[in-house]
Amino acid sequence: MIHRLIGIAALTAITSPAFAAEAKWYADFDEAQKVAVAEGKDLLVDFTGSDWCGWCHKLEDEVFDQAEWQEGVAADYVLVALDFPRGEEAKAKVPNPERNQELQRTYGVTGFPTIMLMTSGGEVYGRTGYQAGGPAAYLEHMAELRAEGRKALKTSKRIQDAFDGASDDAAKWKAWGAAVELLEGLSARSPFAQGMAKIVRWGFESDAENERGARLRSAAALLAVGLQEDEHVEFVEANDPRNEEGYLEMVAVARISKVRDDASARAAVAMVQKVNELGFKDKELAFELNFQIVRWGMGPLQDPEVARAHAQVCKELGTKDAAALKILEQALAEKR
Repeated sequence: MIHRLIGIAALTAITSPAFAAEAKWYADFDEAQKVAVAEGKDLLVDFTGSDWCGWCHKLEDEVFDQAEWQEGVAADYVLVALDFPRGEEAKAKVPNPERNQELQRTYGVTGFPTIMLMTSGGEVYGRTGYQAGGPAAYLEHMAELRAEGRKALKTSKRIQDAFDGASDDAAKWKAWGAAVELLEGLSARSPFAQGMAKIVRWGFESDAENERGARLRSAAALLAVGLQEDEHVEFVEANDPRNEEGYLEMVAVARISKVRDDASARAAVAMVQKVNELGFKDKELAFELNFQIVRWGMGPLQDPEVARAHAQVCKELGTKDAAALKILEQALAEKR
């Protein structure tokens, strides 16, 4: 592997003749922005850990170091590698660590590698990480992110402008309707979720008695993207107690996402069991949540009974994943 960050202590871009055939990666975000503006390109920003992040190296080996990928991005992107090493030797080669840390906070980066696709102005429209399949698959993945992300960016800006510029409640409610509809279609990792969530929270607060149905819909949308607070969870749980609208299973997702200790894990298990009894609307989600509990039962909870019960649910739901099936068989075979 030819590491992209070799030599960036002295240069903000790799430009020596030895790297002539390689893609140019900038270590200075601000310089890369200027180049992107001048060339009419977007930015691909890689938040990486050069001396410790195994998945970062794997992504480099399988994708970024491949000529097919480099040729595929050359026309559309200026490439930026922001390094967050742990060793002193590697740290000394980073030209602007304070700026890198500022960008990490600005864009909410908590895991590595994080890959962001941005406009030259720094507006994020795509966020991803390691993806298996090699350069062709990654290029296809990026193309999908770009097509969908640019469209969503335009829509989210229009909604935000409409909400901010609303002269009365009627106009705000119209913007809320567009915001909640967009949020409901976003993934938890979407770069637009936070912005739309602020508008959706306004709807939750403004419809205190749920007369419009906006309070419940807002809370459910926030749960779906993992941006809920306790009051949203409690309201959904109280207003869809039999999962008739499919909202209670979102509460189960929220409970699992908040697990921090044995007690919270047991509470999450109880919620999934409750929804199992009532019936999941989303069978794929049902398998995912029950399978998570199987692994907890076989692991940190040390509870083979819990693992076996939820493994049986998973078997009945069905899967073609050989690795998952093997784990389920192990759980079902545990002695009582």
